[in-house]
Amino acid sequence: MAYPCVKRNVFSLLLLLVLLSVTPLSSSLSPSDKVTKDLLYYLCTQPNIDSSFCIPWLNSDPTTFTLDVQGLLDLVFQKTQLLGYKSLAAIKGSVRTMPGSTLKIPFETCVKDYESAIKSIEEAQGFVTSKAYALASQGAAKAFISISVCEAQFEGRADVPAYIVKLNLFFKRMCNIDRVFSNVLT
Repeated sequence: MAYPCVKRNVFSLLLLLVLLSVTPLSSSLSPSDKVTKDLLYYLCTQPNIDSSFCIPWLNSDPTTFTLDVQGLLDLVFQKTQLLGYKSLAAIKGSVRTMPGSTLKIPFETCVKDYESAIKSIEEAQGFVTSKAYALASQGAAKAFISISVCEAQFEGRADVPAYIVKLNLFFKRMCNIDRVFSNVLT
């Protein structure tokens, strides 16, 4: 019985160490710099960011190019939080609709993981507001790890709904964007 708990904690610790081992990017960017297409391309092509997701995701938001870098960082954290809440609602709905399913326990675990991830993102948003960018980055990393733990619950299973895989993937991508954009301002 203790094995899943140990596996989960070791997995979380390893992911955290990997994420934190990435040296924060040094930058000459200022939080007050205006977001341009070139700046967005620069930010979205940083290591560990899926640029094929980041660029269209932020280009499609009409507010992106009305913001400064601080505002953009606020925006990406807000979008991550919103997806977290939508994902949590979807997973809770799945728990209710599949009593007796072999996926019930993994879904219940993911509910806790998403609640933890959302809490980490909300704490990180406070750090963004206070310009404590290194702490904001750590909060995004913690959220990423929480969803990685959720994702691990479904590893090797063929009966996982595609929407769960997609929600987890998008949330992790957004957490990486939050983390790296925060690091650029440190």
